[in-house]
Amino acid sequence: MCNPLLSKHVFLLVLCIAVWNLPIISARNQATLASDPPLTTVHINNNLPIALEYFTIHCKTNTEDLGVYEIACNTAYDWSFRFGGVTLLTCAINFRRYPQGRLEDVFGVFDMYVADRDKSRCPTNCIWNVTEGGVYGYRDYNVGDSDISLEWPKPPPQMS
Repeated sequence: MCNPLLSKHVFLLVLCIAVWNLPIISARNQATLASDPPLTTVHINNNLPIALEYFTIHCKTNTEDLGVYEIACNTAYDWSFRFGGVTLLTCAINFRRYPQGRLEDVFGVFDMYVADRDKSRCPTNCIWNVTEGGVYGYRDYNVGDSDISLEWPKPPPQMS
């Protein structure tokens, strides 16, 4: 049988050691957090005409498939990460429009974050606007002129 008094003393000793080391463990965690790279967020805004309703987006990083989403007009798809493991974010974007009354599928695959291009260009916020004319990139919260313009691929000619 175990001595209850001895068990109580062992418990108190373990508790004192744990409490004594708590500031050391906490300081280590803070040092790790302070050295983490800043959080980067990629914002992909739906600036299509309201009549088009939504676009579909399917994004992948160099390590992960982020899934497929429908993004309604005047809303956005946002994805945040810490630079280090992620060096590339590629997204397939498509929507339907009806020029001259006929259906046209618009589809493109775009690199929305490329580490070599974007880590200094937009270190915390990479802004992209999806429009009928193309996909336009902006530095951080710059709302002036875009610094990257990506056009939609031309559809193949119609066979008669």
